[in-house]
Amino acid sequence: MAVKYWTAQAALYKFTFDGDGTTTHSPIVGETINVDGEEGDETAIVHSWTLSGGSWAGNDAAGTTYVYSASATFIANLADNDLIEDSGGTAICRSTTAVTLVTGNWQEAGNWGEGEDPAVPVDDDEVIFDSRSVISVTDGISILETGGDTFDLMHVRAGYTGDIGTTGERFHNNADKIIFEGTGTMWLICSAGDQALETDSDIDLVICNSDGGTLKLGSDVNSSIFTAQLTEVWAISGNVDILDDTNVDTLRLTPQRQGDLTVTIGINCEDDKANTEMDIFMATGTLTTDSKTGVLEQHDGTINYGTDLGASPETDMDITTMRIFGGIFNWNPDDSGNDAYIGDLSIYGGTVDASATLNNDRDKVLGNGAGNDIYLFDGGTLNVANDKGNILIAGSSQLWNFGGTLITDTYSEIGISYNQP
Repeated sequence: MAVKYWTAQAALYKFTFDGDGTTTHSPIVGETINVDGEEGDETAIVHSWTLSGGSWAGNDAAGTTYVYSASATFIANLADNDLIEDSGGTAICRSTTAVTLVTGNWQEAGNWGEGEDPAVPVDDDEVIFDSRSVISVTDGISILETGGDTFDLMHVRAGYTGDIGTTGERFHNNADKIIFEGTGTMWLICSAGDQALETDSDIDLVICNSDGGTLKLGSDVNSSIFTAQLTEVWAISGNVDILDDTNVDTLRLTPQRQGDLTVTIGINCEDDKANTEMDIFMATGTLTTDSKTGVLEQHDGTINYGTDLGASPETDMDITTMRIFGGIFNWNPDDSGNDAYIGDLSIYGGTVDASATLNNDRDKVLGNGAGNDIYLFDGGTLNVANDKGNILIAGSSQLWNFGGTLITDTYSEIGISYNQP
């Protein structure tokens, strides 16, 4: 195991060199080099270098040099067999290629350290992004490149302001633990590797504790045969977007203050292989979701359960078990089956509100048969007055009121019975 730091520079270029008796000594980090006879014109600053053969002592070192702040003429003119000199005019090496731009490429060793022989992260490494570099990662992170890489830890610290991944090239990996504290955007896809050789994969723990950054989470595959699972996701602060068809086993929202955290969950976010739903435990914050849920426990904050999905409504936007102790739960699933239910509902405090006009043409059901009842306690509110009369209690389910507030449409019919000790 090694610790690898992202040290990328803006406009980082590389060129290869070989030894023909001119490689008299190694470069110096931060030194300005130039092409022989072009001092002050064809120049660049040394960032790092790797050796592929020979040695400096033997005057036959060969490898790759990474440079930045290169002049336009250095970039345009460097060619095979150019003699490279240090700032004192002493020959260092002879180039064998023109320069190639490698800024933001994960697979280039020169982005992973200064000096001699930096290396790209491999399995079991710890990968660190911090204030050493603000350059975004935009290349070298596809499923065929980093998919299946099992880093021990990937830690994006608060000092890192760049992005990791893009809409078109997302960061695929299979790390054990990922901590995101950066202020940019990170596209994180759990992935086992080559799509032609799909298999299960998992990331054990993901933590988002960012001051304004955005963490986008996804699964490379989620089917009845294989799945890529994010086992535990802790959302503390920042913005977390769980993309469509992502398998998250357990989501925990634990911010210190409600305004610190916003979480959005797309459609079909469940474990298609095990046929289980995501469990959500929420202290506070703001959560918006369009996926069915196993256990949902809310203590404060706001949950928007359903958005307007337009021409592509969901099906089975059910909640198996829900416990609410505080906050507001807006129940507006856009479920084309007109049968979205909360199976076992306990309202200890807070408000379950189904009165909004959003998706109020969709039928909804409280309870899910015998033994799956609704319990409304003192301090809790259940508002089903949506002016549509299409929110029903399931057959064999019961609503038990222990002093809470029940709001229904005018002319609702409620059957009352008393079970006293």
